[in-house]
Amino acid sequence: MQIPRRFSLRRKLPLSSKVFLSIAAACAIVSFLLVRGDAARAGGADPASGPAVPVVVATRDLQPGTALTSDDLRVMQFPAAFAPPAALTSPDDASGLIVGAAVAQGEPLSSARLGRSFLAESVAAGRLIVSATFGSIPDGLTIWDRVDAFATFGGARPYTTLVGEDLRVLRIEATANTFGGDKGTVVTLDVDAEAARQILQADATGTLALVARGADPAATPSPSPSPGATPTPG
Repeated sequence: MQIPRRFSLRRKLPLSSKVFLSIAAACAIVSFLLVRGDAARAGGADPASGPAVPVVVATRDLQPGTALTSDDLRVMQFPAAFAPPAALTSPDDASGLIVGAAVAQGEPLSSARLGRSFLAESVAAGRLIVSATFGSIPDGLTIWDRVDAFATFGGARPYTTLVGEDLRVLRIEATANTFGGDKGTVVTLDVDAEAARQILQADATGTLALVARGADPAATPSPSPSPGATPTPG
């Protein structure tokens, strides 16, 4: 009696396929180990980079001239080895400073790229700071003095008009040559928007002069500055 032959549905894989599968499995195991190692390193600071330190970073893109507020700042922990030189460590140290160059969101802030505006801090909110060349100023004029500004316009019928009243002097610069070769003194004033417009227009088309006002009993006298001195806010 003849025994029937059994047929197997399983096919034997060729040797090349077995080798390929073995290599693929090995690559998968190596990739897993590498990813797990990177995750472990990201989860904790590398001991070689030192302890973590606080660093102030920008919460948004900042343009040059921006006055920093608390909304622009947050603190991140950086490995000490990667903290930028002169990095600020507290938002209180950065608040109120002026950005000197463009700063990207998330970028650390350092004292080397920030400054403080003494002129901006010396005037009230809503006031403006304007500098113009004056052909005539009172002898002995000092910062914090109060002045009126007059402009004289030439032509067939020259006339003089008041362009700024009760203005505070913030800065007096050295005498400089004006357009046409005349000499004048650059004076920086605390003004409102209308006075700023009139003074700048007169500086371009006429001749400006300052007249000192009487002393304000409530004002604190200040010493005469050297040419180019900037007042320190009180």
